[in-house]
Amino acid sequence: MSEKNSRPAWGLLQQDAVELLRAKYWNNTKALKSLLTGNTEFPIQISLKPPKGNAALNNISHFQDFVDSWKSFCEQAEYESIQVNVHWETVIFRSISEQQVPTYLTIPDISSLSRMLGDAEEQQLKDWQSRISYIFDSLSIELAKRTVHTIRSTYERELFSTLVANLEILSGFSKLELELLVKLIPQLHKSMGRGSYLRALPVIFVDTKFIEKNLKLIESVTAAIIDCSAKEMGLLSWLDCRDKPKDWLLVKPLCKNAADALGGLPLLRMSSETLLDFELPANNILVIENEQSCLSLDNIPDTIAVSGGGKNVSWMRANWLANKRVAYWGDIDSEGLAILSDVRSKLSTITPLMMDFETVEAYRDRMVDEPESVTREPVALTDRELMLFRMLRNGDYGSTRLEQERLPMDFVYEKVRVWAG
Repeated sequence: MSEKNSRPAWGLLQQDAVELLRAKYWNNTKALKSLLTGNTEFPIQISLKPPKGNAALNNISHFQDFVDSWKSFCEQAEYESIQVNVHWETVIFRSISEQQVPTYLTIPDISSLSRMLGDAEEQQLKDWQSRISYIFDSLSIELAKRTVHTIRSTYERELFSTLVANLEILSGFSKLELELLVKLIPQLHKSMGRGSYLRALPVIFVDTKFIEKNLKLIESVTAAIIDCSAKEMGLLSWLDCRDKPKDWLLVKPLCKNAADALGGLPLLRMSSETLLDFELPANNILVIENEQSCLSLDNIPDTIAVSGGGKNVSWMRANWLANKRVAYWGDIDSEGLAILSDVRSKLSTITPLMMDFETVEAYRDRMVDEPESVTREPVALTDRELMLFRMLRNGDYGSTRLEQERLPMDFVYEKVRVWAG
């Protein structure tokens, strides 16, 4: 048994108290930020767990260490001007007469707490204070230069709370990044993006990659200083900026006429957002789960393929699809059928291709196992599709997935060309 574990539960030594304070207040992010913002008020007190009854008599050695530890601390605190108070009480013990016993510790402010914990914590606090002071002082100068747009009259308290809430981010900022932040905020105003992408935001000195990288922090600071609705709406909406597309889809014309209608391009990328409004120039639209399967197709009349969306089929609610013949081809597994269900919920006229019992029966020897089956039953499958979903999920074919790429191309071409007419 270690020396620490063999000690009695009473009588915290100086290092014990330091470890307790560090764990409870400094390394506990929520508690520390609450102290910094004043939501938890100073002074804070911790009991030093003085001995009760005959406990001191039963372990005189530890009692002496306990008293000496805090006498030594008081001398150190006085010498180093650490404003931490140790409270003592006079206790009369049998056999060892009257003794001054340390009972609890009072810490008046955050600076005293950091100094008691050690050099690292003291330096960390100074760094935080320096960064926050820089932001306040610099923002005051920048805001004074700009009177065109409204600045909230009493923003200081909310700004301070916002900066404390984002200490982890601010601690990692370079001097340049701090400067970019204070130069940026006064330039922002509602609807200034005018429907452009964020990277086209008309700001000076600040690069828009910095904005993109620190969007949430900028949103919070903007809400604190300029307009609280920036946080309620989200910064992009408040600025009237479009977010950059995240879901690029592969668009492949499958015949010369369709390629010519797309400027002669054999392949192109479009975002889901673009496809909601941009009507593809072909009567047949083939939606394919996997890009590789899409790339294998060619020479299908009056057809354009869209692939690579996986589960993202949000664009298929586009109004222009109602005037097209649309088919969907995905893997035959629980996830593929779940995606088919999602597609049909957006476009009821969808035609599934090669996602049926016949295809599974013909190529069941090529099946593999699906990494993880979908548990919830899809709501927009036909009765036969739902039966296939259940059989695949239950492993009735031995394996649970027939991948698109495992189907022979002569079979695929026959099915696609029959559908395309």
